[in-house]
Amino acid sequence: MKHELLDGEWAYREESYRRAFELADRYVEAFVEGLSSGRSVGVEEIDVKRALLLGMGGSGIVCDVAAEILSSKGIEAQVSKEYTAPPGEWDLIIAVSYSGNTSETLNSLLKFLDRGDRVVAVTSDGRLAGLGERLGFKVIRVRSGIPPRYAFPDMLGGILGYLENLGLNLTKINLDEIREFQQGLKRDRRAGENPAKEAAIRISRSHPIIYVYREVRLPGYRLKCELNENAKLLCHYAEIPEALHNDIEAIPRDGLIIVPRSFRERYEISKTIEALSRLLGEDRVFGLRAGSKSYFEEVIELFMLSDYISLYTSVLRGVNPLTLHRIERLKDINVAYHEIRRRLDEKLG
Repeated sequence: MKHELLDGEWAYREESYRRAFELADRYVEAFVEGLSSGRSVGVEEIDVKRALLLGMGGSGIVCDVAAEILSSKGIEAQVSKEYTAPPGEWDLIIAVSYSGNTSETLNSLLKFLDRGDRVVAVTSDGRLAGLGERLGFKVIRVRSGIPPRYAFPDMLGGILGYLENLGLNLTKINLDEIREFQQGLKRDRRAGENPAKEAAIRISRSHPIIYVYREVRLPGYRLKCELNENAKLLCHYAEIPEALHNDIEAIPRDGLIIVPRSFRERYEISKTIEALSRLLGEDRVFGLRAGSKSYFEEVIELFMLSDYISLYTSVLRGVNPLTLHRIERLKDINVAYHEIRRRLDEKLG
């Protein structure tokens, strides 16, 4: 029945599903547009040895991926998801907020307003864009009018385009390979041949538990967040091997272990996952794999797979994958948010 539901075009006629899948289907195009936006921003030559990235939620995970890329190039990169920025001297500060109004990011940025030559903002608009215009720091603009988490490829592309301008030697990205992988995730690919649909069906019948290791920590976290926000589904998230020293004693009977897998997976991790499958039963440990054997392409494909899984799960659960009620309500009633924004508005005049 669930296979038939996901394979029937009628299931996607509701506007929220139609729009959500439309956004997901533009993943590669959005990334390319973001690259172009980042490349269009002029830069002064600076020597970047230490970078700080500020962001929360969907913008925060963009920071996580960018920090991992910077670290792979020998640059010390730290991500802050707090109300205040960590101490230290930073050669580059990248503030990411899709709306431009994320209170934690704005408050963290306050201490760097006198270092506008080292600040870069990635946003669609809002107070962050206003600060850039007023104080003269760089602003990478991305398309507006969509839920922030759907703008992941736009914002990541924006940062990478800007880093190219800084002279960071980024590996050429094989967009055709990513597009080919995406074709297998779209609605017209039947469930038996579509790994995102298959995963969503299994997740909808279980208590999802996401286990990650170093090489797939970020795609696994993305899956957890997208299931929370798009499918309105609470799931557990933990890192192995540490989780195998505590977590496994409390796995419920309907628990399904979901493990993103990488071609870079270490031998010890592979054998550990095999042992976990033998312990719990192979039907209770489910792997997710990309098609690429290149670092960046694999990460993007796993992120894309996670997004589609969450959307198909939202269809099976009958929930709206675009709207967020509690998150937005909390912003409305959180006094700290209003005080931070008031201080920013005063600076903007």
